[in-house]
Amino acid sequence: MKPRAILSLAVSAILLFLTACGGGEQVSQTAQLDYSNTAQPRHSYAPYRSRAHVFTWRSGSSARQVHIGGDVEPRENLRHFRTENGIRYFMGAVRDGVGVERLKNYEHDLLTQDDTDPYGLAGHGFMPFIIAPHMYLDRELLDPENAGILRALVDSVLILNDALPPEFQIEIKGTIPSTTIAPSGSIVVNLDSAEAIGSLCSARAVACARNDFNTVFDYTRSSVVHVPDDLDTSGQMYPRSVILHELLHALGLWGHVDSVEFPDSIMGTAGEYIPNPGFIISKIDREVLQIMYMSQETAIYNDWGEWSDTSHHLVGRTADGDLNFGVALFNGLPQPWVRGETPNTTLAANRGLSGSATWRGSLLGFSGPSPIAGYASLRVGLETLSDPTSEQDLRFRDIYYVNRFESTGSDRWFHTRNIDYKVSVNGNWFQNVRGEGREQGYVTGSFLGAGHEHMGGTVKRTDMVGAFGGSR
Repeated sequence: MKPRAILSLAVSAILLFLTACGGGEQVSQTAQLDYSNTAQPRHSYAPYRSRAHVFTWRSGSSARQVHIGGDVEPRENLRHFRTENGIRYFMGAVRDGVGVERLKNYEHDLLTQDDTDPYGLAGHGFMPFIIAPHMYLDRELLDPENAGILRALVDSVLILNDALPPEFQIEIKGTIPSTTIAPSGSIVVNLDSAEAIGSLCSARAVACARNDFNTVFDYTRSSVVHVPDDLDTSGQMYPRSVILHELLHALGLWGHVDSVEFPDSIMGTAGEYIPNPGFIISKIDREVLQIMYMSQETAIYNDWGEWSDTSHHLVGRTADGDLNFGVALFNGLPQPWVRGETPNTTLAANRGLSGSATWRGSLLGFSGPSPIAGYASLRVGLETLSDPTSEQDLRFRDIYYVNRFESTGSDRWFHTRNIDYKVSVNGNWFQNVRGEGREQGYVTGSFLGAGHEHMGGTVKRTDMVGAFGGSR
């Protein structure tokens, strides 16, 4: 495959002409250009504080699915514009947001479902931090007997960070400082007995959060989250839903919503909700969190007056359904994701492979509002996988601005046309090796398909955010 032909798009300032010639399919359409016509890198993204969340989930009798990133995969059909090497590419706009009015109803419910502003917050259900919160952990969380609780806590932070803009992501800093309980701008997580939680919060509370508010300027200074030391971690959903509920309180959702009006919200008054497997938080909870924090950075993201219910999507899918990847641009925030079938064995145990293997495909992403694309390849020396220090080659080549495809000048190419990463492989997961600096961001990926036919991952940098995938 020629790198320049990965996503052949001819784009004018107003109209987008899309042609497909791969796999015997022909598509020719003209549509209003929904993406920005600019072609400048955005360096204003803050460094990301964590990798994308990775989890596996089985739905009914189907094969186990690997998910990377947030719950933003489009449910509606998009415009197919090209097929390359068995990967079908799509793009388009989808009205998959909940809308401002429903967000306002959510805030109203936070205030009224617990007896009309019992917290004295003067009519504000949203009390976010105004700086990126640091998290400090009870030292007992590091004890081996609490490993299940710690894993559920870390997963919960990653799930929230996949929804939050990088400027406000939670960063775990270590154990609680001995000098103070809750430093300003912090979330402190304590392990407590059920009796202690009952006396600190309420007799019915399984866990709770206690926030220190600034009621003059409507923000949270700090929060202490109390988690039971006997939390049941035998299942995946329950401990994460308990912790996520309290972390959403800590991040400024102060109150509860009507479980009838918002049945899928984890913040419901009934304590029950329609579960969202793996991702836990629902679309409404995610969007509430986003508007609370993104509206504080109006130079980068939309505020309340500009908030849109429309996402712009770039997507790649294989015909076998085992590789799906893409990125959604929502109110200025790019959110990458990957989904596919879990392999039957680890990569090292695949007896059908030997020597080295190479997966080839594409990178799709956004730099600011500008869509970008390029060629992606991952080469793995299979004989080196037994060495945990071995490094494999992930390459992005000829990264270009989609709306500059026909340009013959230098403005066609992304400012870093070629990007190389060294990645380490652990089982079926891979990530960029440490020591590359935050400007290189985070690469998080997985091998997909029963026999490792595909690979896919996300990349989060300060100048662009994207997803990539490829096939052997």
